[in-house]
Formats: sequence, C-alpha cells, structure tokens
Amino acid sequence: MIESHDYSVDVRWTTESTGFAESPEGLPPLEVAAPPEFGGPTGVWSPEHLFVASVASCFATTFRAIAALSKLDHSALEVQATGTLVRGEDRKYRISRVLLRPRMTLSDEGHRERAQRIVEKAEAACLITNSIRTDVRVVATFETAEPAETATVGSA
Repeated sequence: MIESHDYSVDVRWTTESTGFAESPEGLPPLEVAAPPEFGGPTGVWSPEHLFVASVASCFATTFRAIAALSKLDHSALEVQATGTLVRGEDRKYRISRVLLRPRMTLSDEGHRERAQRIVEKAEAACLITNSIRTDVRVVATFETAEPAETATVGSA
C-alpha cells in the first residue's frame, strides 16, 4: 500500500465565467464555473458539484473494493448524492451535509446482512469522508428478487 501520493490539478480560466480543470496525469479537461446560485452559467460543473461527486464516488469505489475482497456478489451499484449548502452565523458558506443513497442489486437475498456490513465499512474507510468536516450520512437500499429494504447508517 502507498503511504503518500500527490494528486495534481491545474485550473485555467478561459472566459469571464468558465475555466477548465486539467491534470498533468492525462485526465480529460473538465469545464468548471461557479454554480448558477452564485452567478455562474448553467450546465457546467461547479466546485460544489465536484465536492459532492468526490464524496459519492469515493464511497462507491471504497464499497466496490471492500465488496471484491469480501467476494460479495452484486450486479449493480448506483449512488445518488445530495449536498446541502448553508450559510453559517459567521456568514460563510459551506456544505454542511452530504446524503448518500447507494442502491445495489444483490444476487442473493442472503447477502443483505453482509452487504450492510460492507456499506458500514466503506463509510468508515472512505478517504474523502475522512478528509472533510462535512457530516456524511448513508442510507443504503438493497434489491434482490424480493421487495427492497432500506437501512440507515451514520449520524443524522
């Protein structure tokens, strides 16, 4: 396992309202701007969207890694995420909460309990969640041939 790694991103502003995030690691450029709520254009990724996406994608990749090690057979994973922006008493904005709603399809109803344990492990091990102050809550839904059941993990 690695002990340390740097991730480099360069943001280059190209117009009055938009720019591009680029990486010397060969990733495709990503157009970025302020969100429309702060005067930015619609249809462009904002730092707020990217923040929420980083939490959701980290949870998903962490879950999949633990599931693979645990040999959990699942055929699908989708993570819907919502970040709540608030303005504090100090008048500063922050994302106070991210709600993750992972939905996975299990091959067997008997795997539900193990899948729930893996969700809990993924929530605890996600490096992005461990790097931020934002409250992250996970409400997982598991599907099989039987009706879906919902389980809540994390603090409210």
